Amino acid sequence: MTPSPYRLLEFVAGTYDDLERPLTPADAATRFGMTREQADECFDRLVECELLTRVDDGYRPTITARELLELNIDDEFVVVDASLDECDSD
Repeated sequence: MTPSPYRLLEFVAGTYDDLERPLTPADAATRFGMTREQADECFDRLVECELLTRVDDGYRPTITARELLELNIDDEFVVVDASLDECDSD
């Protein structure tokens, strides 16, 4: 079963803090019983949203991820990507 992005982010941040090491998609796959490919895709999406960043041989949560988790919004997960080129000048 694939976890929600919020649950996956909670797992990465909590485990990163507990183990004091970057996590890998294999860690998430083992924890949530998903395939490595599913975990890779989930991690990639969180990187694209700037909620995870690649370090050494794994990933760590960003400050933005920690701020989002502090909101305690459960599965009401919202991320906004506002590119300057897409904004109207009007």
